[in-house]
Amino acid sequence: MMSNVKLKEGVNKLTAFAPATSANLGVGFDILGLALDAVGDKVTLTKRDDGQIVIEKINSITGLPLEANKNTASYALQKMCEELGISCGFSMQIDKGIAMGSGMGGSAASAVAAVVALNGFLSNPVSREKLVEYALYGEEIASGGRHADNVAPCVFGGITLIRSLAPMEIINLPYPELYCVIIHPHLQVETKSARGILKPEVPLKKYVEQSAQLGAAICAFYQKDIELLRRSMQDLIIEPQRANLVTGYYQVKEAALQSGAITATFSGSGPSMLAFCDSKTNAEKVTLAMLAMFNEHGIEADQWISPINPNGAYIIEDK
Repeated sequence: MMSNVKLKEGVNKLTAFAPATSANLGVGFDILGLALDAVGDKVTLTKRDDGQIVIEKINSITGLPLEANKNTASYALQKMCEELGISCGFSMQIDKGIAMGSGMGGSAASAVAAVVALNGFLSNPVSREKLVEYALYGEEIASGGRHADNVAPCVFGGITLIRSLAPMEIINLPYPELYCVIIHPHLQVETKSARGILKPEVPLKKYVEQSAQLGAAICAFYQKDIELLRRSMQDLIIEPQRANLVTGYYQVKEAALQSGAITATFSGSGPSMLAFCDSKTNAEKVTLAMLAMFNEHGIEADQWISPINPNGAYIIEDK
């Protein structure tokens, strides 16, 4: 615990915004992720004198826990306060812009917005790496595992590679101009369930093949080589195990590729799907094709077209 942390004088209320994210990107299970410029969560913190962390209101979504030790945002905030030795309390309002179980990093965004807001109160803010560590406490509640592929891009923006969690090391990758299509079918897949079906062991041959795809994809990002990206964004391990969680998954994927998508895969644990496109025009075509294929399977879906968000979470209001 740090005891020399000081809060800014005269700052009593702060609101932070944290963007939706897409994790794994097909080839990088638990280590790659990107920030989206479409939707996100907001958390407003107001100082209180009783030392308590209290969730006063959650807007837009029902069914989320209000207990401070069960909600991703409040638990991350609680752990950050404990470690930094912050004795004052906070009232919290959460404005959810990301649907539950959508595969767009909703639990990560709430946790990140909470710790970014608290960081705004500090006279000497902590590093982005530390913010990732604090937000991971909240993410752990939602997913049952300690993985930063949503939290890292949510904090850092852009496309991130998590080299290590202990010590925390996150690398921002360069990337070509890309438009992300996110299709969210009206199905719910809980992250814990989607992780629970995965086999814990990978055959050596598959590991070698997948490593080659991951290495080539990272080269493609650095070289801004769209065609290499198209060839290398293949998920040989996770996708085959999760495809049956979404009705018509492979048909929707094929519709996206036939319409010009560079790649199409799960967004995080699903059910949302992510497609990369090299132009907004192509992204619009791909969106229509994916929606039409879901419709053929009797599934309604929401859609977003978004460039990659280079900035990550930020403070939007202070009083």
